[in-house]
Amino acid sequence: MSSLSHNNEPTNTAADVHENLFSELQPSFIQPESPRNHMEPQVCLKRKRESSPTPESSKRVKETDGNKVPESEHRSGSRPPRLSLPFDRLQEPVTLKDLTELLQFAALGNTGGLKQPSWCRLHHQKNVSGVSVILLEGLSQAHFYRHYQYFKHLRTKYTSRHSYTPSPGNMISEIFSSEVVNNSPADALGDQKSAQPEGGLQWHPVIRKFGLETRGLTGYLLTQEEMIKKHFPVRGMPGSEGFVCTDSDDRVTDSSPLYGLDCEMCLTEWGNELTRISLVDSRGSCVLDELVKPPNRILHYLTQFSGITRAMLQPITTTLREVQSKLKKVLPRDAVLVGHSLENDLRALNLIHPHVIDTSLLYRREFGRRFKLKVLAETVLKKQIQTEERKGHDPTEDAQAALELAQYFIHTGPRQVVELYCEELWGVSPTMYQPPVNRATSTHNNNSSLRFAEALKSSGQSAVFIGKRADNTLDLSNQQWHSSDREVLSSFKRGLDSHSFSIVQLSSFSDHLKAMISTDQHYHTMSQRLREMCVVFAGPLPSDYTERAVRRLFSSCGNVRAVRLLNATQRVHAEVEFELLEGAVLAVEMLNGTLLHSGHIVKVQRPVKESMLDLDVFLSSLQDDPLNANVIYAAGLKANAKTAQFAAKVNGTGLNANAAAEVNETRLNANIAALPAKVNRARLHAKANHSGLLEKVNGTFLNAKAKLAEANGPGLHAKAKFAKLAELSVEVNGTLLQVKTMLAEIAAEANVGARLHAKTAGLCEEDLREAFGQYGTVQGVILPAKHSRKQKRRRHAFLKYDSPDTVDAVLSSPVELWDRKVSTRRALTPPHLCSWVTMTTTTGSDRETLDESSQETGREEQEVACAMRKLDRRVGKLFRSLPDNTLSIVLLPGHNSSHGDGLCFLEVKQGSAALSNHAHDLMLPA
Repeated sequence: MSSLSHNNEPTNTAADVHENLFSELQPSFIQPESPRNHMEPQVCLKRKRESSPTPESSKRVKETDGNKVPESEHRSGSRPPRLSLPFDRLQEPVTLKDLTELLQFAALGNTGGLKQPSWCRLHHQKNVSGVSVILLEGLSQAHFYRHYQYFKHLRTKYTSRHSYTPSPGNMISEIFSSEVVNNSPADALGDQKSAQPEGGLQWHPVIRKFGLETRGLTGYLLTQEEMIKKHFPVRGMPGSEGFVCTDSDDRVTDSSPLYGLDCEMCLTEWGNELTRISLVDSRGSCVLDELVKPPNRILHYLTQFSGITRAMLQPITTTLREVQSKLKKVLPRDAVLVGHSLENDLRALNLIHPHVIDTSLLYRREFGRRFKLKVLAETVLKKQIQTEERKGHDPTEDAQAALELAQYFIHTGPRQVVELYCEELWGVSPTMYQPPVNRATSTHNNNSSLRFAEALKSSGQSAVFIGKRADNTLDLSNQQWHSSDREVLSSFKRGLDSHSFSIVQLSSFSDHLKAMISTDQHYHTMSQRLREMCVVFAGPLPSDYTERAVRRLFSSCGNVRAVRLLNATQRVHAEVEFELLEGAVLAVEMLNGTLLHSGHIVKVQRPVKESMLDLDVFLSSLQDDPLNANVIYAAGLKANAKTAQFAAKVNGTGLNANAAAEVNETRLNANIAALPAKVNRARLHAKANHSGLLEKVNGTFLNAKAKLAEANGPGLHAKAKFAKLAELSVEVNGTLLQVKTMLAEIAAEANVGARLHAKTAGLCEEDLREAFGQYGTVQGVILPAKHSRKQKRRRHAFLKYDSPDTVDAVLSSPVELWDRKVSTRRALTPPHLCSWVTMTTTTGSDRETLDESSQETGREEQEVACAMRKLDRRVGKLFRSLPDNTLSIVLLPGHNSSHGDGLCFLEVKQGSAALSNHAHDLMLPA
């Protein structure tokens, strides 16, 4: 057994009522800081087609907070996991923190006490079969879109795509070393404990598994189900192909012989491979101790743990097959193998044996954690093994220790073992054990300080990194280093069923970049090609035409990033650079042949360059991108006076001097008690910072009410009563005049604020939904963020509809917004991109250099394109090999962390039936 495996370690108040009314009547210019409405449309990245409900299923519903939820939705066991997030959230880049949230929840979920990620939602997490992260070193967002046509698998198999902000550190180490944050409420544990019966010995993990009675060795054998769950090699199971089976009987008895087994491994190009095996019989005598020569090149001898050195293996010729033959000869047919984390040893031996006892599972701990063999030997056997004085571990010594631990446990029985060593080994008294509580809450107390890699171990999951040799925080025993992508792919497929969490690194393109003369020039060239797609040339223009006039002309097509007048020619022309591809396309379609007031007919055309020859094919592919399904682009959006007038009208409702005048006109009479209600209706529209005025008004009317009660009291003469009422009237009227003045000031401020908001914001989502909703249901709206200081307003937006028919209706009809014609077309830019130009870093001086070296870079681009095709094919093979219901993430880490130019792909792999249903729902070919 490899010693590396030992480390598995109320009643509402008046203020509340006023606040609620204020929330309902607040003017539109006050933006509430409330969470996103739960009814906001969600973009489902993966969903299973719902079957038609039967009459019986329609009756079975569950009541939750007054809402009826079909019972079928609560049966997540048969529903595949899927991802979803709001449409407008797609433009926000994903960070490593966001990604780690998703990875932790997908792997640990509610059983780990974790909540849903803050930026997306993973439905039916309990049905996630595994998590796979593929890291494409050296690639950026610009690489993907520059060579978009070559990434067939990435485009079609992954339905979610997000910009990714690269991390400046070691991303792999940061993932595995990230802290698992448990969000279970602190008081939940106390509530559950108080509801549970009294604790005691019977709740110890060993007793819960084996009971209190002593039994024979057959009572401690792992069942086949347990062996599969703990990743033991089992005949007929995936991952055990090519393994040798021992000649064992179907049944064993309590008198069957025990054999202790331990192996040591080293790290090769293939992964961890066997270098030494030790086998001891039931008396502890060594019957087999062999050094083994790995067939693959050794990368690391792991001498610190294995004790193996180069000199020891130099003369060895013994192969793995020879050791397997010797084992089969030595072991009787009813032999029971004993070891500590024995699954690692059997996999190193490529050996299948059905009868095993694992000491790490005999002396079990909570939540899948395991004791080290060294700790068990010191505590139970009072033996010192794996000492620091010795160079590496002795497998014979470890095999003997595991054998003796098993024999002691069988002979002594679980109850006595727990009673003797509970405090010394498990650290608590037996009476301190409590009944099992909710696993999410229980895990919180044990895993709150765990790192992600440790939490995976604690939950019984196995993690692996496969890629180039690197300094990662993951244990060496969980790393497989390879020098080529082909080896990485083969290693991943071989061990697919051995690991539930994997990070696979494909670094061939990164190596290719390092071999280039100038990596910076490569990125600049690629950025220039992307920029050219958003550029149009216009002319001839009048000689007195300015950049501002050009910008005003082309802004109806979209946001103009830059304008450059070209005066070198006989007539004036202009180079116009848009933020988005749609702007350039609309400019060619709409403005080509435009007649200016000066009589000039403007010709608008794209640059004529080699890189632009296949632009139409590229645009067609982008239009068919699944991310752009049922999405339209609308340009020429402007706010005008109507917006300010509308906002002022809304804000002025009840928030002006009329409310105070109405109050002031109310005379002090027998109904004076109704005055506070009138003032309250006016004050509901005031901001919170005018609370001082409101308190004063309230105080005045409370005082007035008290005086009124005093005046109406018995025993007062009519003349005295009248005098008190007159005095009270003067006091109230004075306060009302102050209220009138203050409310008028507030109304003026509100109207100014509304006009300013309408002028700067340009447009809002509600206006767009109202204007475009007449054609069909608008599922989501994206109002892009500003990208330059010159851009005062947002003049374009993306709208997602529920069907292609609705999109056709919009595109075939003239759309007007505030009596202004709006330009529309099918979207080309995926939702996660704010601008095509933000992917580039090319400056004006770079353009001349790039044009001069176009012939030289053309050859390099062909080599890069070839590398892109190979990478995409390998990603496709990796994706196809994943089991169904696996969360697959592909990361393009980007070139510069300060630019956020990475890309992240997300998908939950589903079976062919689920995929067909999903494709049918999206009205796409299956």
